[in-house]
Amino acid sequence: MQNMSRKLAFLGAVSAMAVVGLAGPSMAAAKTYTVKMKTTKTCPTVGTHICSTFGGKPFGTCKMTGTLAIPESHQVWKCKGGSFHMDLVGTSGASNDAKGTWKASKGTGKYKGIKGKGTFSGKLSTGRFTYLGKASY
Repeated sequence: MQNMSRKLAFLGAVSAMAVVGLAGPSMAAAKTYTVKMKTTKTCPTVGTHICSTFGGKPFGTCKMTGTLAIPESHQVWKCKGGSFHMDLVGTSGASNDAKGTWKASKGTGKYKGIKGKGTFSGKLSTGRFTYLGKASY
């Protein structure tokens, strides 16, 4: 009887470890990264449709497509390993300067569950912008 109890206890412990092993990777905490992305290549704006290539940390090289209807822009960033959405609200001045805030969400692939926010600044006339902030995924 005591031998049977030991076997059941052992099986229970092994089963518990197996469940933890399966659940562990999906329960990992998101890591927070500092965002510093800059325009590396622009493309022509057609109506409200915009696009650019960005490079920097933590995403590497990303292709951005979206729409711009001042004061808002809605973008999709496709980077190595996945994609995510950016929503921006900003202002522009007489010298064609633009600045505002961004929020990242709706990630796929390695960016699934992304949450991020920060600021952007640049020139509308050149399409060159810098994004700074924090993102976790």
